[in-house]
Amino acid sequence: MLKYLFCAVALVSMLSACATPSRPIAMTASEVAVASKSSDTVSITVTGGRDTSPTYVSQISDADFREALKQSILKSALFSQVVDGRAGRYRLDAYIGALTQPLMGMSLTVDMEVSYTLVDSVTGNALWQQHIATSHTATGSDSIIAATRLRLANEAAARKNIEAAIAAMGKLGLR
Repeated sequence: MLKYLFCAVALVSMLSACATPSRPIAMTASEVAVASKSSDTVSITVTGGRDTSPTYVSQISDADFREALKQSILKSALFSQVVDGRAGRYRLDAYIGALTQPLMGMSLTVDMEVSYTLVDSVTGNALWQQHIATSHTATGSDSIIAATRLRLANEAAARKNIEAAIAAMGKLGLR
């Protein structure tokens, strides 16, 4: 009996594992076609994210989401360059309003909501505002480890969100 209890505890420990943060490279959009590209620069600010605690669940930090957004913008060539601070011709603010995650299950669906605002830094006018909601489900075939499935679902939901934002901004006809 004690042998079975030990095996059950070992199996639960292996399947739950420690939480790891979402990785920017996995949240970066691969290919996003944009209708128009700007020759100007953009600065990015992200708020609303959370750092991952190894004893809790995988989260998406502001810094990691910003890096994924930056790399996605550069890949798409939506803007000529992403600059630090507020020195860009345009300023993109992203607020992670919600990252809804399940507590357990074999199929883990993460819902993500981000509010974006693109501001002309010269005039101070908001050129584009949009609230984008995306989701992704990671299944047992993605990973047997629940913490890994949750991280994968986080990353895919974030990647889809960034892809939708870049596609929408690509239709603005910025100079």
